[in-house]
Amino acid sequence: MFEYYQNTLCVVSSWLWNAEIMSDGNYKKLCSEGKMKKLCIGGNGRKALVAYESIPDRFKKVIRDKVGDPYATAKKIIFADYMKWDHEAEDFFKAYLLADGSQLPEEKQKEYTHQAVMFNTVQHIATNVVIQKRFGGKKEMWDRMLTAISSLPETWQHTRYKNVVSFKRAFKKYEEDGYGSIVSGKWLNTNSSKIVDDVADWILAQYCLPIKYTISEVAKLYESIREQKGWKSLTERAMGEWLDKTEQKRIWMLARDGRDEYMKAFGHTVTRNRSEWFPNAWWAIDGTKLDLVHFANNKQKMAAELKINVVFDVYSEKIIGWDIAYSENHASHFRAIKRAVNEVGCRPFLFTYDKQSGHTSTKMQNLYDRLPARGNKEKGITGGTHYSHKVGRKSSPAEQIYNRLQQQVISKMWFSDKQGIKVRKATNRPNTDFIVEYKSALPTVDEFNKIFQALVNVWNAGKQEDWTISRNEMFEKPTEHREEIDIMDQVSMFWIDETTPKKYYAHGLPLTVEGKDYLYEVYDSNGKVDMEFRRKWVQEKLIVRYEPDYLEDYVALYELLPSGEKRFVNYAQKKRGHESIPFLMKENSKNQMLEDVAVRESELKRDQEAYEKLINRTGISRESLIEEQELMVKFQGHLPKDLQMETDKNSFYSRF
Repeated sequence: MFEYYQNTLCVVSSWLWNAEIMSDGNYKKLCSEGKMKKLCIGGNGRKALVAYESIPDRFKKVIRDKVGDPYATAKKIIFADYMKWDHEAEDFFKAYLLADGSQLPEEKQKEYTHQAVMFNTVQHIATNVVIQKRFGGKKEMWDRMLTAISSLPETWQHTRYKNVVSFKRAFKKYEEDGYGSIVSGKWLNTNSSKIVDDVADWILAQYCLPIKYTISEVAKLYESIREQKGWKSLTERAMGEWLDKTEQKRIWMLARDGRDEYMKAFGHTVTRNRSEWFPNAWWAIDGTKLDLVHFANNKQKMAAELKINVVFDVYSEKIIGWDIAYSENHASHFRAIKRAVNEVGCRPFLFTYDKQSGHTSTKMQNLYDRLPARGNKEKGITGGTHYSHKVGRKSSPAEQIYNRLQQQVISKMWFSDKQGIKVRKATNRPNTDFIVEYKSALPTVDEFNKIFQALVNVWNAGKQEDWTISRNEMFEKPTEHREEIDIMDQVSMFWIDETTPKKYYAHGLPLTVEGKDYLYEVYDSNGKVDMEFRRKWVQEKLIVRYEPDYLEDYVALYELLPSGEKRFVNYAQKKRGHESIPFLMKENSKNQMLEDVAVRESELKRDQEAYEKLINRTGISRESLIEEQELMVKFQGHLPKDLQMETDKNSFYSRF
């Protein structure tokens, strides 16, 4: 009736019409039209087989009504085919000692050995890709394995699980703790009281090792040295119970699993009093990887290499600013904060961020000094402040809010890679096969601003489970504590000063921001190269002040005074380029190019004239130098007094 062929559940073709599921003619028609998939042709002792999943649903229903689920029928044989007796488990449960020194009842020894055999089979199936397919693949195998083991004969005395969750939980515990995890709590061995002093130190030290011994492995090591050390006999269960006590768990969790897992379980937290908070009381920014896959011009035609900076209003959790970039740097932070200020039109009383170098740079600290509320001394209102969260303190509200944004909104997109840095659960990992199959439909990087804006709108329109209003409504709550920021403050706030002066070269002033190179030139009010500026500042160093959004247009140049103050010099525009191919030249572009080319000779001529005027003023020229040295040679370095006086009279210094 049913059998597996090429790891696919099949139905014997002749059974379909013999059981009156469909007629022979109907069967042939469906196969010829490709609506049913024939995997094996009959003849020479073979049975014709058709893939069960290819049979139209209306016939599948008839099959299930007649004989039940074909998978369940076939799995009784399939699951049993992979079951092998575990002699080691049998010996373990025979030797297992209870608190009073007695052994487990024989019936329980048999039951627990059956349970171990069953778990071993589950492990074999779950880790073998070919066998997985016979159980429906990763998605279906747990449900189908549960059905299969529930259908095993009653002679198999293992636990019958009510659902997949309890089944998987028990199996995971078996993977971690071994045979001892199977023993029921009612047989709990209480001889953990024997674990003291040197015994306790030895067991805990072994379990703390980063190679992560299982309790079974520690028990075997203990047993191998017990007699030599003169220590008492201990059961695996006793060790497990002792290690699971908080006093021991605090130590080994820190050593085995690291600081983050330790802090989740035992880290003390401080509760914030939110009762007095209000919109724009606290802004927080968090930058991280954007867990969305985009089209890329590479071998895979896909990548997930974008970063996202998000500014939250902590009180309402509303996203008020954000920026997408290829790297998390000061310019991206800058754009996200500028978007927030433009969106909200006021200052926060507290602004926080992490220790990422972009935030702690002098450029951003200058901005953060200007960002918070200034307060009002006359009214007794204290100004705002900003600071970075300490590393590892887990006190950043932006990080916590973003984690929920990722889980609730971003990860719901079909092209999310869900690859947060600390992803553990399979449910939080992407279906890469699905994304690869539809990679031609992936959005481009240029489309991501529009996509993320839609996600922001979804998040802001949503609410926490215990809230009655949305984040947008929370943010719009009226408050008397609001410090507006006027348009002039906004304009002046978002200029960034380069911390190191830049040299203005003969070809212009180069600047690199976010890995992109720019070249600027100072032009006069008529759009011509400012030769007077070049006369004074070429080869000199200047402070560059820029607004990231206008880097394609212009920057401001400042002289750094000895006092440390900055004095405005001029604006520099992005240096214009010229087309050399006449066919491609635009109207009047040739004249413009000739004017710029002429600057070189014009400057040379101007400086040459300045030198000639200098000669006329001083009398010091190359000719006079030659004459003077010829006289010096002629008189062997000793000029007559009258000639020396004449020379001195015409010298530059006699003018003073």
